[in-house]
Amino acid sequence: MKTLWMFALVGIAGAWVGCGDDDDARTDSGIDAAVGPIPCEENEDCDTYCNFGTFTCCVPADPPYEICGDMIDQNCSGYDASCGDQDRDGVQACRPGEDPTSGTCDCDDERADVRPAAPEVCDGIDNNCNGRIDESAECCEGCASLGASWNRADVCTLAGECDCSTAEGVGPCPEGQQCCAVGCVDVRSDVLNCGFCGAPCTASSDRCVAGECRCGDGDSCELNFECEAGVCVE
Repeated sequence: MKTLWMFALVGIAGAWVGCGDDDDARTDSGIDAAVGPIPCEENEDCDTYCNFGTFTCCVPADPPYEICGDMIDQNCSGYDASCGDQDRDGVQACRPGEDPTSGTCDCDDERADVRPAAPEVCDGIDNNCNGRIDESAECCEGCASLGASWNRADVCTLAGECDCSTAEGVGPCPEGQQCCAVGCVDVRSDVLNCGFCGAPCTASSDRCVAGECRCGDGDSCELNFECEAGVCVE
C-alpha cells in the first residue's frame, strides 16, 4: 500500500511540473509572470492549447484570443474566461467580434427574455437573436388575414409573406391544420400532436379524436393500464 501511495505522489508531481520552472521565471503552467505566456520547449508536447484545469503545456493562440466559456485556455493564462450571463438565462453573452445572430450566444445579456431560440413576441425586440424583430406570425401583418388561426403559420418572410417555415413552399398551412415543428399537422387527429403541437398521446391511448387522446371508442386508460387494440389492459 505504501508503494502505491508513493507511486501516485510521483505521478501527481510529474503532472504538476508540466512545462517546467527551471529558470525561475516560467511558472508551472508555462506562463512568465513578467512577460505573459511563453511557448513550451521544442521537445515538449505543444500541439494543443492549455486544457482548463490541467497542467499540460501549450502554445498560446496567435493572436492569443480567448474564447470565453469553452473550457479551453487559448491564451495560456491559467483559466478559461467567462463571457458572463448577467440575466441568468443560461446563455453566455456574445464575445467581442462574435456574430450575435449565430445562435450560439446571447445578443442581449441584460434581458432574460432575449436569447437564441427564445419565443419571438410582439414587443419590438429581437427576442430570439436572429437579427429580425417581431417576425412571428402573430406579429406579422401578412398573417392578419388568418385571424384567430394565425397558428397556421409561424413566421413572416423577409418579403412580408405569411409562412409555415417547417413545411414545403411558402405560405400558411391549409385550414384546419397548425404549423408545428414537423410541418403542417391536424392536431385534432394526430396522435403525436394531439390538441397541441408536440403533445403526443401516451401508451394509455391509441387515437386522437377532436384533439383528445382516446383508447378505442372510450377515454384514455387509467393509470397502470395500457391501450392495446382499443382495449385497456393492465
